[in-house]
Amino acid sequence: MGNASHTGTTRDTGLHVCPSCTSPLVQPVCWEQTEERGHWHLWRRCPECSWQGDGVHDDLQIDAYDLELDSGTETLAVDLQQIARENMERMAETFVAALDADLITAEDFA
Repeated sequence: MGNASHTGTTRDTGLHVCPSCTSPLVQPVCWEQTEERGHWHLWRRCPECSWQGDGVHDDLQIDAYDLELDSGTETLAVDLQQIARENMERMAETFVAALDADLITAEDFA
């Protein structure tokens, strides 16, 4: 599946870091448990440079990667909530300004 294989650099930087461009946004594409207990074959992709790679990693590496993915998900959720709040505030301010300027009437809702 990939155009690169597992490199030793992931042990030092984490599976979430791209070995090509060092982006911390590497995403899992596919995984499967290997015949060796406690090891997973993992395919990953970087959304920044399109690097793809795969390799076999132990439970400790996978657990650390999972924590990074969870942290990234939490960050995205918080950012999304903030953006949605800011958008709603702007829409409300625009609506109030339109009401104050008599640009909206009851006919607009009929």
